[in-house]
Amino acid sequence: MNNKIIQILVPAVAVIVIFESIILVTNLEKNANTAVVSEVTPTTTEAETKVNSFDLSFSTDSKEMKIGKKYEVSVKLTAKENYNLNALDLYVKYNPNAVTVSGLTSLKSLGTPNLLKVSDKKDVIAVNYLFGEVNGMVFTKDKEEILLTFMVTPKTDGSSSFEISTGDSEGDSVTMFVDKSTSKSLNFSSNKLEVQIIK
Repeated sequence: MNNKIIQILVPAVAVIVIFESIILVTNLEKNANTAVVSEVTPTTTEAETKVNSFDLSFSTDSKEMKIGKKYEVSVKLTAKENYNLNALDLYVKYNPNAVTVSGLTSLKSLGTPNLLKVSDKKDVIAVNYLFGEVNGMVFTKDKEEILLTFMVTPKTDGSSSFEISTGDSEGDSVTMFVDKSTSKSLNFSSNKLEVQIIK
C-alpha cells in the first residue's frame, strides 16, 4: 500500500516541481526583458535639446605674437534670432603671467557698460551691462557685432589662450545673456583663441 502511494506521489511531485520551475524561469525572462527595454529606452536630455542663441568668437590679426609688441584682439557676437536682453555679462579668461591686457573698448551701441575692467583678483576681463530700456536691448538675427576689443602685450614665450568664461570654482565670472521676456540665461557657443608667443 505504502509503495503504491509513493509510486503515485513521486511522479506527481516531480511534475509540480517541473511546472513551478518553468513558471519561475518564464517570470525571470520577462523581468530580464523588461529591464533591458527600460535601459535602452531613449530619453531626451537637456544637452540634446540645447539650442545656442548666440555665437561668440575671437579674432586677431596674428596668432603668432612677439614679446613686447601690442596686438589687438576682438570678441565678436552674432545672435541666432532676434533677442531682447535685460542684461549681458561677458568674462574672458586669460593668463596674466603670459600677457598684459590693456585698452579695453566695448560696443558703443550698447551704451556705457556697468563694468569694464581687467580684474585684479581673477584672471578675467569683465564687461557687464544692465539694460534700462523698457523692452530691453535688441540684438538682431545674423548681425555680427564686435562686443569687446582689447590690446595684448606678450610677456613670456610659449603658448597662451583666451576663452569665454562659464564660471570658476567659486561660481563667479559666468558669461550670461539674460532674456527680457523670460529672465532666463540664454545658451551660447564660443571658440578659444590659441596664440603662440615668440621672442
